[in-house]
Amino acid sequence: MTLKEKYGSWALITGASSGIGEGFAKRLASENMNLILVARREERLKKLSDELKAKYGVDIVVAPVDLSKQNFLENLKEFVRDREVGLLINNAGFGFAGEFAKSDVEQQADMIRVNCIAPTLLTHHYVQQMKERKKGAIIFLGSLVAYQPTPLTTTYSATKAFNLFMSEGLWYELRDYNIDVLALNPGGTDTEFQQKANTSSGPLPRTVEEVINTAMKSLGKKISVVDGRYNKLLSFIPRIVTRKTIVKLAGRVRKKHYTSLSIK
Repeated sequence: MTLKEKYGSWALITGASSGIGEGFAKRLASENMNLILVARREERLKKLSDELKAKYGVDIVVAPVDLSKQNFLENLKEFVRDREVGLLINNAGFGFAGEFAKSDVEQQADMIRVNCIAPTLLTHHYVQQMKERKKGAIIFLGSLVAYQPTPLTTTYSATKAFNLFMSEGLWYELRDYNIDVLALNPGGTDTEFQQKANTSSGPLPRTVEEVINTAMKSLGKKISVVDGRYNKLLSFIPRIVTRKTIVKLAGRVRKKHYTSLSIK
């Protein structure tokens, strides 16, 4: 079965203007899926759309929508119209590296809106159609930091724990409707994310292509997946040590390998 046959003609990808979202767009277009590309940066979406249309001949809808806004879903519906979304990829998200108490609280609130509230509302809306059709798939972007509280990126790790738990719970609820759900949990990856979050990719960064390959191999087969052997090892450690120990360890590792020079 092709992805189109298994899930439907259209895939909706949030955060599609760069990084993992852009990688998903390129991969799905190569497999002949039509795309709804969602992000704030309209120019970048249009450039990607033109590239993929020319290369693969797929239909693409560019939806410049800010997921941090309260009315984002209504705005998005105007672009999607009556197109049936068979594959929803909740990829959009951003982070922050530094002490929580020194952060901009509105930025923290926006992070929760984009990382948690937006995928919740999107999933609740589009899963209704998937249930009626008895087919579909949803991917949530979790993270390696979803597996333990992580100092110096505290709110971000909390939002990714939300994504992981949300995805795994929905996997159980939706399996009887022939809907596949996957939590994809990358570690450090070479994308723009690190620059915006004021952080680094860590000692052994993965490529976007490697992360996408992990996702596509796991969709429909696993409930959740950690990308990369090194990251899988790190995700296992919280199971064998105390909570206090893992938080201390995560804080030290974060400060040494993942924070920028501006964070002491």
